[in-house]
Amino acid sequence: MPNCSTEPRLIVFDMDGTLIADRFIFRLAHRFGFEAELREIISRNIPEYEKTRSIASLLKGIMAKEVIDTFDQIPLSPGTQMTALELKREGHVLAIISDSYTIVTERLKKRLGFDYTVANKLVVKGGKITGEVEMPLNWASNRMGCLKHSVCKLNALVSLSEKTKIPLERTVAVGDNIADICM
Repeated sequence: MPNCSTEPRLIVFDMDGTLIADRFIFRLAHRFGFEAELREIISRNIPEYEKTRSIASLLKGIMAKEVIDTFDQIPLSPGTQMTALELKREGHVLAIISDSYTIVTERLKKRLGFDYTVANKLVVKGGKITGEVEMPLNWASNRMGCLKHSVCKLNALVSLSEKTKIPLERTVAVGDNIADICM
């Protein structure tokens, strides 16, 4: 793959269905038997960040190690490893912006050699998920964005652009669903 630019780009990826070949929370729901509850929460007509709180409460009492073990069973999407290696070789800055959880996005960041991740943080005490979640809510000081999600992917992209000093004109966003459109 020829290098089209001498200047690095900031390339951000969604995680579920983009970097990994499944949706993490659905795998977790299947393993721990809360699929019906998850579907009910997802179907509610409430803001996405409220759904995030409700979904996190379903995880109460699950060991953090079991969460990681479940994540490790999900394969990467085809071409993910090769793409990450090539983009890093070309000097680009790579990030994961996800409405999933840092407990797994940090793991994937290390596995793929990415530079940053922005996601929700599950509260863990004594090795167990408490059912609480800390959301970046990076729309709270809204510069732009839809004001609906626990992780405003547009504002996360803008923040990473500022942090890395890579202008928005040299950013690329890769996602697979409606929550990724604002990136």
